Amino acid sequence: MRIILIILSATVFVSIGKAHSQVNVAHNGSLEWDYEEKNGIVAVEAEHFYKQSKTTKRKWYAISGKQASAPAIQGKENHASGASNETYMEILPDTRTDHSDELVHGENFSNKAGEIGVLHYQVKFNTPGRYYVWVRAYSTGSEDNGVHVGIDGAWPTSGQRMQWCEGKNGWTWESKQRTEEEHCGVPHEIYLDVDKAGMHEIQFSMREDGFEFDKFILTKDVDYQPTGIGLPSTEKQRDLSNGSTNQNSREPSYIARLSTSSADNKTFFAKEYAVEGSGFYKDKHGDWLAINPEEGERAKISMPFYFSSGKYDILFVGVGESDGQPTYSLRVNDRDLGSFSFPLSDKMFEQGPTYNHVWENISLTKGDIVTVQATIASADGKEWARGRWSGIVFAPAGRGKLLQSNMDSDQYGRDPISISPPVGRLAIVADGNSPDPDDLGGTAVSLALLQASGLADRLVHYSHSCDLVRGDRISERAEKERHSLMQVACDVTARRWGGFDSLKFHDALWEQEETVNDLARAINNSSASDPLWIVEAGEPDIIGLALDASLPAKHSFVKVVTHHSANDDAGDFYTWQNILDFGVEEVRIPDQNVHLKVALEAWDWAKDHHDPRIQWVWLMGKIAEVDDVVKFQKGKWDCSDAGMVLYWITGATSGGVELGTVEDVKKLLLDYIDK
Repeated sequence: MRIILIILSATVFVSIGKAHSQVNVAHNGSLEWDYEEKNGIVAVEAEHFYKQSKTTKRKWYAISGKQASAPAIQGKENHASGASNETYMEILPDTRTDHSDELVHGENFSNKAGEIGVLHYQVKFNTPGRYYVWVRAYSTGSEDNGVHVGIDGAWPTSGQRMQWCEGKNGWTWESKQRTEEEHCGVPHEIYLDVDKAGMHEIQFSMREDGFEFDKFILTKDVDYQPTGIGLPSTEKQRDLSNGSTNQNSREPSYIARLSTSSADNKTFFAKEYAVEGSGFYKDKHGDWLAINPEEGERAKISMPFYFSSGKYDILFVGVGESDGQPTYSLRVNDRDLGSFSFPLSDKMFEQGPTYNHVWENISLTKGDIVTVQATIASADGKEWARGRWSGIVFAPAGRGKLLQSNMDSDQYGRDPISISPPVGRLAIVADGNSPDPDDLGGTAVSLALLQASGLADRLVHYSHSCDLVRGDRISERAEKERHSLMQVACDVTARRWGGFDSLKFHDALWEQEETVNDLARAINNSSASDPLWIVEAGEPDIIGLALDASLPAKHSFVKVVTHHSANDDAGDFYTWQNILDFGVEEVRIPDQNVHLKVALEAWDWAKDHHDPRIQWVWLMGKIAEVDDVVKFQKGKWDCSDAGMVLYWITGATSGGVELGTVEDVKKLLLDYIDK
């Protein structure tokens, strides 16, 4: 490969009109994976495809704990924590989850293999023959449990209609073919015949939208059956920019972090668009588009706006370069929103707020088109900047500038964390008796943070175990243990850290009436000058019951803070929309698991600390890690719900830290201990 190192400066122009284009996506730009069959078996990570095709109607997205780039992922539960490599593929949008949803042939369902949403993988086979196909999938409904598999552009009958019936709501291996006689599938009938040794292309295509795909295994052994995350994959990741290999996935890109910093953001990733005929090329770094000065001075590319209509702040994400100052402009349909330039960078390439541009309060309609145009320039007439850019983020109106200011401090210059709470009181409703035990660490950290910040007296309600209907994923014995542990996390943390003597910690399930009445009283005491902030750290039912039991006139003074749709959508009696219908204010921040669900080693500072208060906080998170109910907690220290408390402590809607880190928690707690 020839790499040209001439650098350009560019003018980029963006417009929005009504068209749709096919998208061919390489998984990681300049990164590719090689797989090789050895001894009759090969395992492949689903996210390590080398391209995808036929994406006009449905498209595959890589979903991980740190990054969920799909526009249609909003409101869907993230299952990355149980996936191999903590990443999986999902084909979206998902418009049919069960039999009650409309079936649209050729759109949300395809019985024709290779028709919609095709993932392509390259595998070297040393041994020809018949290979049985096993796929690890996650199915939640009755209409997201089928996929097709093919080889070298062919879709044999033996690769059609892979079917899952068992193992709902969990990652499950299967190798069965659906037939007219057996809808749940016949074993040993899903296979591919490899006619000769050498490189072959394995493909998977959509049968049902919403299908979640973690990994696949090809084996010559008809009796083989994988378990757990299956055989380790044997890929080598090749960085085509320098020929090196790397066994580990890289960290999310700058634009990916911007995109996932709020659940409400919608994103165009420049690398996902076909560049043929545009004048752009895909930069060797993988995430950027750029212009080759040897081929022209201008470039132009169009992208459909396929998100919901509404008002947005539009954040154009550029790349600073040392050899020229790019100039960009944005057009919505035929409306030119103006132009801008980036300053010269001291580095060859640089990303951050300096190299972004925000247009505020722009009305956009689904079906509009975005067109980006670029014109090259140079600072000295010899060296050129290529006008590199990585995409466009559409944030809710009023949040565009705040979006880029809240990136974490280690790379993007966030101001030191400070205590600056909003007016009003705080209530926390946590679960902890549901399958995920993270509320043990979340409770300990939340209470410690409030005392360390001098705000313990503003916590007027704390309840736990708000899962009012026990599910099958947790036994009665485990449920009882969780109640006891959550009460210990509350009472012992409060006593050791101090500041909560006037507060009773309620068990929401075992003391439901008292819990609801206590939260309703806090709601009734609210006013414009003294609002109540309710942190939703569990299912919404207790909040709904308390709102229903309180004075309607007080609801406008209630703000409910949420960070994850898994809580919003988990209620047994109230939906999230039911909560909003009471007239409360929704305060939604990004998924706090991004930086607060971490490897155990990230909390060694607390385990080894001399102060027993710090050691106690560590112990609560460690107890959750050794929980015998939820396997995906192993090796993790999780206080993600405490991120909402950190957000409130640091300013909430007036500049609060939206993506808290362990370092933020550490600083506040140790500063308090040191004093």
